[in-house]
Amino acid sequence: MYLFWHAFFAGLLALLIYRLAKPNPAWPFLFAVTFFGVFPDIDHLLSWSPDLLTKLFPRYLTEGLSFSLRTSVYPCYLHLWLWPLILIATAIVKKGKPRKYILAAAAGWMLHLALDGVTVLL
Repeated sequence: MYLFWHAFFAGLLALLIYRLAKPNPAWPFLFAVTFFGVFPDIDHLLSWSPDLLTKLFPRYLTEGLSFSLRTSVYPCYLHLWLWPLILIATAIVKKGKPRKYILAAAAGWMLHLALDGVTVLL
């Protein structure tokens, strides 16, 4: 369910950006938003167990949707707000075409953290 919901909402964010941005961003930009909406969960492989395999996709429509704050994410270091903030700072300093993709990565990453309800800053 984790993989499914993060990919679903990151894809919705990418489509929203595509619809609102003028001129419309390229498809690789939308892929970057979606990819980085799922990417922070890769650090869960550090504490992988076989029962997590059953939690990738929901068994019923609302499984995995809950509204609660989670403040303990360790050892999942990709779940810290520091990383997307660094991406935003890099995009501000960077000029040219890669800047859009850095912002796409930051948008997807921040959506992921917001979906997780992570309140840890550093």
